[in-house]
Amino acid sequence: MENRLASVVENKGWFRLSRFGGALRYQWLRRRRLAVFLLAVMAAVQIVDLGLAFLGVLETTVTPVQSDFSVALLLIFCCSFPVAKSETTFLLRFGTPRTSVWLSNLLSLFLTGAVYLVLSALLNAVFAVPGVLLAQAGKNVTMAVPAPLGEYLLGGLLSTLKELPMQLLWILEYAAIFYFVACCLRRWKIPTILVLVGVPALLFTLLLLPAINEASAMLESGGQNELVALMLKFISWLQKAAKFVGENWQTIQGVAGGVTLVLGYLVMRGTRQPE
Repeated sequence: MENRLASVVENKGWFRLSRFGGALRYQWLRRRRLAVFLLAVMAAVQIVDLGLAFLGVLETTVTPVQSDFSVALLLIFCCSFPVAKSETTFLLRFGTPRTSVWLSNLLSLFLTGAVYLVLSALLNAVFAVPGVLLAQAGKNVTMAVPAPLGEYLLGGLLSTLKELPMQLLWILEYAAIFYFVACCLRRWKIPTILVLVGVPALLFTLLLLPAINEASAMLESGGQNELVALMLKFISWLQKAAKFVGENWQTIQGVAGGVTLVLGYLVMRGTRQPE
């Protein structure tokens, strides 16, 4: 029996036995319509904007060719909740292993953000061509960086390609973070909301309450100069904290992405098999 199973596994391989390909295909079918819809909306907005500028109704500016990274993050954030809930339930109902479901979920979120990132850059490059031509024709279109059409497009595309690897890494990190939060909300909705809202509020209270008490004591004793010194000291501390977070944000984000990548699997692994 063991030899027969070994031959089956060897012939078919993990990819087929785990149903990973089918799970990923299901995720792709769910995502492609949303990506096409968002790109169609972007194209419609660009067409209306350039059309009104051509008719002289309003003025517009042609920005450098770049990808819409913020919209890509918003997209994977919104997709992470149905992925962690209804789509996971659908895949588990047909006996798909949890490892394959977890991996296909994360990969689908990453690919959704990555595909949208690349297509948004290409779409902006396509509509930059009529925008530059209208600006050169003296219509109500201005260029953020005045340059010939070829140089304008080439410079923007090269800049986008230079930033793309780091942006893809960020999308992977945020996909892991958003997926972990979505899995926690599915299993422990109230505790997760309390943690997401309560921990920042508690930290802020613990930071601010001593300063308020000390300021009240100074006002009662009439030490206005000491109060001003305390406020300046508090503002200086906030600036140092903000500077530290800003300088080390990529490290913090990377550590959070790595930790939530593992925790997301552990939380998802405990999902009950639908009956």
